[in-house]
Amino acid sequence: MTQPPALSLAFAGLVEADIRPTLLHFCDEVERHHGHRILSDQLRLDVLDETSSHPPVVAMAKVDSVLAAVSIASRANDGWTLEVVCQHDHDLAPARDIIRLVVNGVTDLLQTENPVRITWWARAHDPWVEHIASALGFIEYRRLHQMRISLTTEIAARFHDGAAGTRGFIVGSDEHEWLSVNNAAFADHEEQGGWTHEQLERRVRAPWFLADDLRLHPVAGSITGFCWTKRHEPDLHEPQLGEIYAIAVDPSQVGQGLGKQMVMAGFSHLARAGISIGMLYVDADNTAAMALYESIGMEVHHTDRAYRWSGPPSI
Repeated sequence: MTQPPALSLAFAGLVEADIRPTLLHFCDEVERHHGHRILSDQLRLDVLDETSSHPPVVAMAKVDSVLAAVSIASRANDGWTLEVVCQHDHDLAPARDIIRLVVNGVTDLLQTENPVRITWWARAHDPWVEHIASALGFIEYRRLHQMRISLTTEIAARFHDGAAGTRGFIVGSDEHEWLSVNNAAFADHEEQGGWTHEQLERRVRAPWFLADDLRLHPVAGSITGFCWTKRHEPDLHEPQLGEIYAIAVDPSQVGQGLGKQMVMAGFSHLARAGISIGMLYVDADNTAAMALYESIGMEVHHTDRAYRWSGPPSI
């Protein structure tokens, strides 16, 4: 008679030096196996940061003594952001059981905070999350569209003509003013709001960061808006993409059409760099932004979902 796989919680606690290499190696291996990005940029940076006073927490589980799944939570603007990585076919019962184990491992650690807000992000290629999240006390509350546009020669020329004038970010000079504009524009935003110099510095040190890709719109010497672009390397399933990673207008300048001009400036910049597909993420309920992006020819490519903790686990 075949014995069921032995599931065990191998570790639950802070991401520290002795855990970090194993955790990152596991996530990279799963990413290579599935052929798509596993961890969000922010969570990966948080895991890599050895100097943070608020390191992420992690739960790691094994199947028959082999590491099989992890859940990682890092501090966000209004609570914690959770992501899950599992090497097994998510539709199989053992995978569902081990995912429950690692999610419970993290929520058990965090629910000592009162109140605690935990947001579990699920990618479009993770449809299995909805059932498990519901069983563990999470409720869907947010949808995030990825929108794309083909940066043809014609579109790139149109964007160039309609773009706001921009310059590249100057490291060591623009940080304070950029943070002021960003935090004013995203005062209530979970991921982009409340940034510190430390958070910006981590991204400036990231391998993908190029100062010229962070486009600033100055008026009379002051930054009134920005369009931060990012170049993604192609992978097994995707061509090279050019992303508008973050975009904002100083609240005092809203209503003057600058937002659309900054979008055009960002995509024009990426097109000049030879990138043929532009993309960005936008909340599904942000109807004004959706209308703006659709007006320039963007279409929804896929939708990610966020589930929020609503109480102790039910199983």
